[in-house]
Amino acid sequence: MAIDYLPVINTHFTLFGGHQETVPADWQWPAEEHPAFELMYILKGRQRTITETGELVLQAGEFTVIPIETRHTNYALDHRPMTYFCMHFNLDDPALRYLLIREYAGRVITPADAIYPALRTQAEHLMAMIGPDYNLADQLDLQVSVIDVIMTLVKDLKVAGKFKPHAADVDQFMLCHQLASDLKAQLDYQIYHAAEPQQTSVAKIVAARNISQSYALKLFQKYYHESPQQYLIALKLATAKELLCQPKARINAVSAKLAYASPSHFTREFKKHFGQTPRAYMRQEKLE
Repeated sequence: MAIDYLPVINTHFTLFGGHQETVPADWQWPAEEHPAFELMYILKGRQRTITETGELVLQAGEFTVIPIETRHTNYALDHRPMTYFCMHFNLDDPALRYLLIREYAGRVITPADAIYPALRTQAEHLMAMIGPDYNLADQLDLQVSVIDVIMTLVKDLKVAGKFKPHAADVDQFMLCHQLASDLKAQLDYQIYHAAEPQQTSVAKIVAARNISQSYALKLFQKYYHESPQQYLIALKLATAKELLCQPKARINAVSAKLAYASPSHFTREFKKHFGQTPRAYMRQEKLE
């Protein structure tokens, strides 16, 4: 007699909480990264999100998913208060993490997307559950609701034919992700803790992972579409934007903190990357 069985599944996920908040017109949140995915849903106003790989503007009613350990800074736009909902979650299945990072990084989910109605309904259900106390039934409801959000994101990939990653791709991506995290950690030390400005060495970080420079280049080109050095430059310049927005910021001081050879070198690289000089960017930010 033939017997068919359901599979044994041992995938875990974690909800790291969420909240709904209205922030003032001049709100900005310092650069940060989380050991979790962050689902952002803008309810009123507009938000600018700068990440290490690009910049997004979210309109009211739109979503984005910020991947694990992706450095980002959020700003309210339009000189008016902004209301948003965010939720942090993680899951331990490497293939699912890989797919969510690969397909949703830098993407804005709008009403034109097929998954939008379900995602909006699920987000509103989660917001309706926000309260001062949670009993066991509430906690189970929250767990099911977070799984529903994850399933909505995953089913969209399945429909699009993007759901079956090769094991080698997952392993390679995770190694590339580790290298990127190493670069961020070294850059943070250089900027915020080193007694004297020092250059971040891509070669040393790659060697510490016991792989060749050519293999690291292959990984970054495959998954980030740029070299490790270009990725590091993008990280530095994203950090430069944050530093330039600080009160009493000085271009010379920011250039030195980022270990550029001279302020003119920093200015050239900033303009090449963003299409405007650091001084023009500072003037723009003070006006907006």
